[in-house]
Amino acid sequence: VVAVGDSARQAAGAEDKRVRPDGVCVMPALADAHIHLYGLGLRAGTVDLRGLDADDALTAMADAEAQTEGWIFGTNLDDNQFSPDQRVTRADLDRLFPDNPVCIHRVDRHAVWANSAALERARFDEVYSPSAEGRAQRDADGELTGLLVDAAMEPLLSTIPEPGQAETRAVFGESIAMLHAFGIGFCTIARSEVRHLGMVQTAVQNGEIPVALDVLVDGMDRDLDAILEAGPVVDHERGFRMAGIKFFSDGALGSAGAHLLEPYRQGGLGLPIHDEGFLRRRIPELMTLGWQVAVHAIGDAANRRVLDAFEEVPAQVRRQLRPRIEHAQMVTAKDCPRFAELDVIASIQPIHLRSDAPWAPQRLSEAQLERLFPWRDLLPTPLAAGSDYPIDDPNPWHGIATALTRQGYDGEPFRPDQALTRQEIIAAYTSGAAFASHREAQFGALHPGFHATAIVVDVDPFQAPAEDIWDAKATHLNTSSTHRDHL
Repeated sequence: VVAVGDSARQAAGAEDKRVRPDGVCVMPALADAHIHLYGLGLRAGTVDLRGLDADDALTAMADAEAQTEGWIFGTNLDDNQFSPDQRVTRADLDRLFPDNPVCIHRVDRHAVWANSAALERARFDEVYSPSAEGRAQRDADGELTGLLVDAAMEPLLSTIPEPGQAETRAVFGESIAMLHAFGIGFCTIARSEVRHLGMVQTAVQNGEIPVALDVLVDGMDRDLDAILEAGPVVDHERGFRMAGIKFFSDGALGSAGAHLLEPYRQGGLGLPIHDEGFLRRRIPELMTLGWQVAVHAIGDAANRRVLDAFEEVPAQVRRQLRPRIEHAQMVTAKDCPRFAELDVIASIQPIHLRSDAPWAPQRLSEAQLERLFPWRDLLPTPLAAGSDYPIDDPNPWHGIATALTRQGYDGEPFRPDQALTRQEIIAAYTSGAAFASHREAQFGALHPGFHATAIVVDVDPFQAPAEDIWDAKATHLNTSSTHRDHL
C-alpha cells in the first residue's frame, strides 16, 4: 500500500491502472489463524459424514469404495448428532465391511471408529489397554466396541498406509484454493509434520501459493531436532514463516477428552496428554531458543496447566515471541485475566460454538458451562480467529456471524453476554491474527507500507445484520501477485 483515501487520489498518476470491482466494502483480506490444509484424515475418496446421525452415516458408508490397500475411510462423524438410542459399533461396521478395514474419524479428530478387520491389522486384542492418555471403549461384556479416543488411536492410525506425495499435494492445493475463494490472505497451519515441510516450502518458492503461510511444527515429531538445529525460517518476500512449535495439552470436549477441573456429567476428568512437568520444562526451553510456542488446550484444567507453563518463561521472552493457546475453549474466571498478564494470545474458533453449544449441557454442569467460549472475558488479550478446518466449517464469514450472535446450530444463543462486537471479531480475523503470526506490519490493515492484500465484499460487515454476513462473498481478492493495482 502506497497511500489510501485522498492521499491515494493525489498520488495516482493518469497512467496508473484503476480497479473498480463490484462490491460494497473494501477491507483487508481475512486470515485463518488455525487451519489444517493436509493430513487429519483429509484423503481422496473419504466419505464426509458431517451432520449425519448414526443410521444415515452407516448408509453413506455402505456405498464407500476401498482406497489404499483396501482401507475405507470416513470423516467428520459427530456422535453428539445421534439420538439417545443410536450408536456406531464395531459390529455395525463388520456387517457392512466384513473384509475391508474401516476407519472413521470423529469430527474433532480425537477419536475413531474401527471395525474388526482394522483392529486386527493394528494387532489389537481383547486385552488391549491404552496408555493413560487414551481410552478404548468396551461394551457391557468387556469387548472392544471399536471406538478409540486420543492415544488409543495411535496403533491403528500407524497401520494405515500414508497418502502418497501426489495425494497430499492435491489436497493441499484444494485447501489453498478454498481459502482464496473465501477472501483469506494468510493463514496458520496449526500442525505440520516435519516430512511435509519440504512440500510446503517448495510450493511457496515456486509461487504456487496465493496466500501467506505461517506453519506450526509438531512438537512431538521424531525429526524435530533437525528443525530446531536449523532454526526458525522467516521469508517475508515469499510470505512464508516457520517459527512456531505446536503441542497438545488435552483432547476434545465432544469425545470427553478435554481435561477438566471437575468431572463431566458422565464422570471422568478427561485425558491430559502430557505429565504435569513436561510442558513446564519444554516450553521455556524452546522459547529461550527463539521459537514461538502454541499449545492446544480446550478444557479448563488444560488451559490452567498451559498458562502455568508459559508463566515459567521470562516475561521479556513472552512479550517478544507471543505464546499462543489454541482454542482456549473453556477457561475459569480466575484464569481469563492471566492471558493478558502473561502476554498469551487466545487463538479462538468461533464456529466451534455453533457446533458445540447445543450438546454441551449434556456433558457439562451449569458452573462448567459458564467457562465455555469466554471471549469477552479473555479481552484485552489479542484474539486470533480461525476455523480448525477440516474439523469445522472453514468459511470465515460464518465464524464472524457466530461471534456476533453466539447461536448454536439449533438457533439458540449461548451465553450472549460473551458476544463480540463487529470491530472485535473482524480484528480477530485480520489484525489480531496478523499479530499472532508476527505479521502486524504486513497484514491485517490497509496502511501505507502494508501488503495490499485486500478484498471486496458484497456486504458491509461493519453494518450488515449477522444473517447477511453469514452469506457474505468476497468478490475480489488483491494478493501479492496483483498488489500494484490501485483500488
